[in-house]
Amino acid sequence: MKEKDLLKLLDEIGMGVESAIFDSYDETSTYVRITEDNRQAWLYLTKKEDGTPYAKQEIYELLKENEVRAGYHSSNIAAMAKKQVYEREIKVAEAVLPIPGKNGFYEYAIDLENTIKMPEVREDGTVDYQSMSVISNVEKGQIIARYHHAVHGKPGIDVRGDEIPVELVRELPPLNGRGITRSAREPDVYEASMDGKIEYKDGRINIINVHQVNGDVDLITGKIEFYGDVVISGNVEAGVTIRAGKSLTIEGTVEAANLFAGEDIVLKRGIQGNQKGKVVARGDVYADFIEHTDVQAGRNVRANSILNSTVRAGEKVLLTGKKGCIIGGYVHGDIGIECEELGNISEVKTIVHAGCETEILEKYREIIKMKVEIKEAAERIAPEIHRLDGVLAKGGTLLKSSKARYDSLKKQKEELLLKIEDIKEAEARYVAQIEKTHDATIRIDGNLHKGSIICIGNCQMALQNTTCYMEYRNISGMIAGSVIVKN
Repeated sequence: MKEKDLLKLLDEIGMGVESAIFDSYDETSTYVRITEDNRQAWLYLTKKEDGTPYAKQEIYELLKENEVRAGYHSSNIAAMAKKQVYEREIKVAEAVLPIPGKNGFYEYAIDLENTIKMPEVREDGTVDYQSMSVISNVEKGQIIARYHHAVHGKPGIDVRGDEIPVELVRELPPLNGRGITRSAREPDVYEASMDGKIEYKDGRINIINVHQVNGDVDLITGKIEFYGDVVISGNVEAGVTIRAGKSLTIEGTVEAANLFAGEDIVLKRGIQGNQKGKVVARGDVYADFIEHTDVQAGRNVRANSILNSTVRAGEKVLLTGKKGCIIGGYVHGDIGIECEELGNISEVKTIVHAGCETEILEKYREIIKMKVEIKEAAERIAPEIHRLDGVLAKGGTLLKSSKARYDSLKKQKEELLLKIEDIKEAEARYVAQIEKTHDATIRIDGNLHKGSIICIGNCQMALQNTTCYMEYRNISGMIAGSVIVKN
């Protein structure tokens, strides 16, 4: 198959080659073909009538006559002349493509995502919560970012000698934020102007102060309240209350203290609450161990072990490491619970619950009941209000007793309207809670001891025998268990 026939075939199957170009060329004549995008030029030579070969300069003149003025393939042209290449299309010119430039960009020396450094797993299988951190701290003078200016590109040139434009590059505006400044030595370098925690939000880098306590916290130290992050390097004794607007990290052990945080709480050596300790976080709670403590987390609770505690998580309770056990108490996760061991050989009563708690379902039923009561109340007063509105609309007057009744009815109507708004908000909240917990599961990747009680939604099942490797779900109002296949 001839070359132009092949190209024509490619064009017919949608490969974008313009076979129509070749129809205008006569294979008995010399011709120059320039591609539609002016990026390539091809030369087809036929023998001269007198049989003399083409000189290299003669070929160049032929190309110029046919508007090929740049991007010459000198080696191909020389070869055509020297080897007398005829009746074949040879590429004799190709465009010099533009060299793209680079936009200006910032090279950051810190973690803008502020991601949590997760705990390490030790060789014995336990999880080292002391190795993790939820705070990215910087020191005054530390480099935050370096700006690299835009580099302009270089335009290209097509085979006709016309310029191929290059895309424009753009510079970025200076960094905005609090606690950062340009270096006096290098204007393109941004440094921290204070000690603190890096926070990146809406394109701004801010350095937020961190309240740090070097040592233990006891009743003499007093209550700690700080709008930002709080870091305590020592232990926290019983009776202490700590409130952090953001994250709270405690390096040592915690006794029966009250801990509150607007974000995460990290207890690197765990807490022994003595049935008086309380931990509340809107984010996650991380702890080496949790014993005899009331814990509430807006998202997840992660620990090596939970013993005789009341734990509630808005998402999951995750027991990791070699122990990974829940023994005694009540542990709840809206979405689910995962642990290595549930209960113990002493058959201590251990309750785990996943899905929507009974209290939420009861509140939702109350909402439904209130909606019915409001509807009935509205149906009672609406006709009378409508009748009295009609009297007033026609210019009539109400008797003193009717006026008092009318004012009372309007007050009842306003109260009902307020109740309706409250109920709508509460119903939406409870419906979202119920839907979120619809597929809740309880998974135990080890032993489940007799004396443990599995609860999902409004169903519960007491284990009559010790078993292992099970996952439980609520299917059509019944708890169904399936064996976990271990590879």
